[in-house]
Amino acid sequence: CFGKGESMLAEMLGDKMLRGRNPLINCTVHEGIITLHIVSSADNREKALQMCEEEEKQLREILGDLVYGTGDETLAEVVSKKLTSQGKTISTAESCTGGLLSKKLTDIPGSSNYFTYGWITYSNQAKITQLDVPSDLIEQYGAVSEQVAKAMAQGARKKSGTDFAIAITGIAGPTGGTEQKPVGLVYICMDYDGGCDVKQGLFTFGREFTRLRAAHTALNMLRLRLS
Repeated sequence: CFGKGESMLAEMLGDKMLRGRNPLINCTVHEGIITLHIVSSADNREKALQMCEEEEKQLREILGDLVYGTGDETLAEVVSKKLTSQGKTISTAESCTGGLLSKKLTDIPGSSNYFTYGWITYSNQAKITQLDVPSDLIEQYGAVSEQVAKAMAQGARKKSGTDFAIAITGIAGPTGGTEQKPVGLVYICMDYDGGCDVKQGLFTFGREFTRLRAAHTALNMLRLRLS
């Protein structure tokens, strides 16, 4: 699951998280990904599996789009399958993530079917010269802003001609934050034919986590749009 915190998921599941239940629901969290393990006990394997399957069905009904896969599936793998099956293409424009989103998208074999361009525009000058972000936009709102994230994504899609373009700009830290724009503030924009979605995040558990959570959030935005 991805998209809500562990406490929110526990609240949504209510009594299903109680200890001593059968089936028992165990929960683990790693890099913002929440994994639910269903453990059932019965007189025989067939009955235990049936109990697990019924519990999974109920969990999916409660959690809806928060569930993205099963087993060892990653967000990138799920997105890859959707892009491939729908014949869609993607380009990226990254600042604070330094190419992490592009790496995750291209870690999957066959990614050349959907991934075409990737820009790492770490500096303001790079955003201006490579993505045609207006310099006055950066001066007015700052590089870390909804407006610049939107301009980055739109510039990337225009130059690449892809179905989707995702841009990420933020303050990964540990320095560089202000009272108005603290460390961990990230803007993610996904541009596509007919729309432009911008998401603001505040990820406050260190530089590595901020970058990783931003990349995962971008992948999840694309997953939901492709559903």
